Amino acid sequence: MDGTDRLRVAILIVGFRNPLDVKACLSALARSSEQPLFDVFVCENGGMEAYGRLCEALLDRDGPCRPRTGERTESIGPASGRLVELERFSLKGRDTAVWVGSANQNLGYAGAINVWVERLLPMLCYNGFWIVNPDAEPDPNALRALVQRALIGNKGMVGSTIVSANEHGFITCRAGHHWRKFRTNLALLGLGEAPTAPVDPAVIEAELDCISGASMYVTRSCVEDVGLMDERFFLYYEDADWSARAKKHGLGYAPDSLVTHMGGTTIGSARSRAQRSRLSVYLESRNHLHFVRMHWPGYLPFALLFGSMQALLYLFVRSPQNANAAVAGMVAGIRGETGQPQFNAPSTEAAPRLLGKKSRTANLPL
Repeated sequence: MDGTDRLRVAILIVGFRNPLDVKACLSALARSSEQPLFDVFVCENGGMEAYGRLCEALLDRDGPCRPRTGERTESIGPASGRLVELERFSLKGRDTAVWVGSANQNLGYAGAINVWVERLLPMLCYNGFWIVNPDAEPDPNALRALVQRALIGNKGMVGSTIVSANEHGFITCRAGHHWRKFRTNLALLGLGEAPTAPVDPAVIEAELDCISGASMYVTRSCVEDVGLMDERFFLYYEDADWSARAKKHGLGYAPDSLVTHMGGTTIGSARSRAQRSRLSVYLESRNHLHFVRMHWPGYLPFALLFGSMQALLYLFVRSPQNANAAVAGMVAGIRGETGQPQFNAPSTEAAPRLLGKKSRTANLPL
């Protein structure tokens, strides 16, 4: 045995009016290896109607779940005022609990993750937490590889090989990003490489500063020490901040943990520069300054310089609305705005849905 047979993991997923994404993700998780054991916890950020549609999709004839009864909701920890409804299902074909909760409001990505971590930390049966984007489809061995790397390498936070579903299977990143200080931005490690290309995990880990939020495994001991995700980010850079705080526990890379990621299905961040949603541009611009001020304060002038250059680039691609959004985000960042944004995105089909992670599309009630 490699030690994974002794562990149980809580898999955390944030949804926002994207039931088909969550359905596909859980269908992939249902094919996972038998060890380690895991349970799934979903937070729907999109309101009660979206919560109902999500539950229906999961219980469809071709859905990944079946009803499960006989256990009270209190068995998963103390009640939370931020989860107003709870349903318990099971993955078909295995004894894996799936808890689906409806948030009392749009909590953002960090808040929706925290609402479950807060509830589960008192339960000592969970040895770690795997945060997975709803539009990600992990390979059967993905979780096991993450847990093995955490155990063998004594790592507090471990990332996967993220493969793009839209770019002919090329790698989006190996575990995550490297922070470029003078450019004050995050560079994806392994971008564009073939998944079969040879790689030395130690080389990746030496460069690794941020685990990608598309697939982020965190040990219990790491969470207990560094605390929860910082909800002031609401969306964007919360994974970078969490990684920066967790780095003293070791950031790891599990190359055999393959996760296919659609990307850009909720907030419009994966489109071309001209087509990106105004909200994603605003939040990335705002939170970029917030992150630099927190972790690299001496480089804040560089962040302002490159932020201004990014705003100008939107003009070159004939997207004045996004240029304005980038400037507005910078102004908000300079003023110290955090939390749920005050940016007024238009309520049209082209406006973004705010799920809470670099992904996706629809109406955002702000």
